[in-house]
Amino acid sequence: MLPRITDITPTQAKYLAFIQALRESGLKGEVNPDYANRIVLATDNSIYQVLPQGVVYPKDTDDLLLVARLSDEPQFHDIVLSPRGGGTGTNGQSLTDGLIIDVSKHMNRILEVNADERWVRVQAGVVKDQLNVELARYGLFFAPELSPSNRATLGGMINTDACGQGSCRAEVAEPDPVHSRAPGQQTSGRAVRG
Repeated sequence: MLPRITDITPTQAKYLAFIQALRESGLKGEVNPDYANRIVLATDNSIYQVLPQGVVYPKDTDDLLLVARLSDEPQFHDIVLSPRGGGTGTNGQSLTDGLIIDVSKHMNRILEVNADERWVRVQAGVVKDQLNVELARYGLFFAPELSPSNRATLGGMINTDACGQGSCRAEVAEPDPVHSRAPGQQTSGRAVRG
């Protein structure tokens, strides 16, 4: 018979309290502190493995703002938040022993295509190949080339400046960041230009 694991460390207790506070504050997405979700996201396209304390799958920007606002409360200042897209980085960038914020599950929509001005507005979890299938209808494409383009999310590509220095940065016109110290302050929104 396998032994039951009943001891919760102070670190685990703090993260579980944060997760419970997210649930009680009306998070629309999912929060998973279970071992199965944690172990799946403990690896990426690198050689490293780091077990997170839990995973948040936000439904929308309001959920991201809620996470940021809650993490700014004094009792949660030491909570580590790590955004994650497709986990295609080769240097362990998406790994953390804190809380993963995975935008690839729900925040993966192409919101607007303006073919005349050659820009699109997307959510961070949109996959590069998904975007290029849509842009092909207009004779356009998103240029940075990378081998895991069928899994790499635009948020992750922008965050890590995928494909070399300046490759993604040169294509991003107006990101819409969520700030942990000033929740609710958003910039305007053209996310990628062609």
